[in-house]
Amino acid sequence: MQNIDYWIILAQIINFSILFLIFKKFIADHLNTAILERRKFLKKLEEADIYYNKKLEEADFKTKDILNKAKIDAKKLINQSENIALIKAEEIIKNANNRVNSIIDSWKREVEKERTTMLEKVKQSAVDLSIKLNQKLFDESCSTKSFVDNQVKKIK
Repeated sequence: MQNIDYWIILAQIINFSILFLIFKKFIADHLNTAILERRKFLKKLEEADIYYNKKLEEADFKTKDILNKAKIDAKKLINQSENIALIKAEEIIKNANNRVNSIIDSWKREVEKERTTMLEKVKQSAVDLSIKLNQKLFDESCSTKSFVDNQVKKIK
């Protein structure tokens, strides 16, 4: 068998322990702390991602709800504006008809005045013509205007 030097093994164990303690003191503790901080940070990121996705879903739902309400309101507004437009159109047509009717009535009155005036002129011309004829055909008593007027009244 070979000689095993226990002092060398012991020195190796002591050297390994010293290296392990130096490693632990200067590197392992800092590395462990960094790893734990990194895990906490990743966990926060995952929680933030979950929270963000939840908020996105809520925002999408609210957006769809708002869009649906806006579409309904737009349809209501369109219907109301169509109704208002129909009412206004009917009102405009009614006013136009009233104006046309008033114009027609005023022209009818004007035409009636003109007709009456023309009839008076024709009547006056007929009376004048009758007077002239009576003067030529009859005596003075039958050629007066009052005589012709009385005769015209008898005809009516």
